[in-house]
Amino acid sequence: MTLYHCSPTPGLEVLRPSVTKYFGKPEQVCLTASLPMALMYGIKHFEYAYGCTRDGRIYYEEYFPNALEELYRGKAASLYTCAWRADMETTPIPNEYVTPGEVPVEAELPVPDVCGALLEQERLGALKIIRWDEMGEKRRRWVVRAEADTIREKGLLARPGGPFARYLREKYPESWALAVREATEEQAERKGGTP
Repeated sequence: MTLYHCSPTPGLEVLRPSVTKYFGKPEQVCLTASLPMALMYGIKHFEYAYGCTRDGRIYYEEYFPNALEELYRGKAASLYTCAWRADMETTPIPNEYVTPGEVPVEAELPVPDVCGALLEQERLGALKIIRWDEMGEKRRRWVVRAEADTIREKGLLARPGGPFARYLREKYPESWALAVREATEEQAERKGGTP
């Protein structure tokens, strides 16, 4: 079985285990059997808004207007192919394989524009892209809530100048405002007063 790993770093001959800074995963090499899923990792970013439909198809969801273009347009990457090995394990994420050991690269394919590659996967039917303006109001409210929870869980209100905090404050101002309001209300409750 061929597995994929996509990275903005070209010229890798061996994939080495690393820690994903914002996702709490252990030191490992992450690979996937899904080409569209691999392409989403062609950029280094704080979040990857993808999932799997009931019929097993990968989808990408824009969590803010024009997210796909803004995050992926004009970004070059390398798509690496690797062979499956017995020490690789599947994870709860469909199509994902991980290993704590190094993985030799079999081939490297340049991806000059990751956005264009993702749009090609959409055209081929291998990827469903849910654009912000197609998302229903209920789902948009869920995004606001989910991002506010991330802001609180990661303690970003206490570190508003960090890169992750700046990104969330800029892209999700409604979520940031909700997180601030909830933190203020909780503080007031602890003190026995009102905000």
